[in-house]
Amino acid sequence: MTLSKESQAFLDNMRLYLFSSSKKEDEVAELMEELEDHLIEAEQHGKSVEHIIGKSPKAYMKEIEVEVETDKKFWFLVVPLIMLNGFAYLIMNKALEGDRGYSLLVLIGNPIVFIVTIFLLFGLFRFFAANKVSKKVTLTLYFLMGIAPTAMFTGIFVGDLFIETPMLTISPFLNALVIIAACIVFIASAVYWKTWISVIVPAVLYLPQIVLRSVDIKEESEFFILMSVYIILSLSLAVWYFRQNKKED
Repeated sequence: MTLSKESQAFLDNMRLYLFSSSKKEDEVAELMEELEDHLIEAEQHGKSVEHIIGKSPKAYMKEIEVEVETDKKFWFLVVPLIMLNGFAYLIMNKALEGDRGYSLLVLIGNPIVFIVTIFLLFGLFRFFAANKVSKKVTLTLYFLMGIAPTAMFTGIFVGDLFIETPMLTISPFLNALVIIAACIVFIASAVYWKTWISVIVPAVLYLPQIVLRSVDIKEESEFFILMSVYIILSLSLAVWYFRQNKKED
């Protein structure tokens, strides 16, 4: 039997709520199967989703949340991996350009921005999952969520221009190690999440720069070549992605 749209929507929201609460995947999957069975049985007897969860989905979600064990691996593995990924993107271009100076403001500020962004994003997911929100409010909150990290990173960048903080200057050898470490992070992410997009994207972004910097070419020509390469590779990735999805369908 196919669930009603109301019941399916509740299951999707419940799954999102528990995911953003960093609960164990296996326990969540088991719980969702059990809950789906209860909803199917209730609908077969002409009862609505409220018969199972009561009138407040939010209260029911909070009640279930307590019963499911928190996945410690998420905070000690997944979150650090996400942060390392973001940090690798931030420092890779800088390292490739040979800029070996790092201010204390940037070294402290950027990780804080990543942590704050993760908490904001998960808080937003929980809010959407547990509350009925209009499309206008949803789009507004997603827009604010999208610009918040950019605004914070921009604030750090501008602040670094006007606020003098101690500088850490690393050697060329350590700069090479930074590049290698960033590559290892990209590969580790691809292996952990079982998707090569974590390697393909940085390769598209940085390999053309590495090649062009090893060739004697004018800066203006380098810019147009890089833009052309990025456009061609982006279109190729888009075509590949849609073909893969078509095969799965």
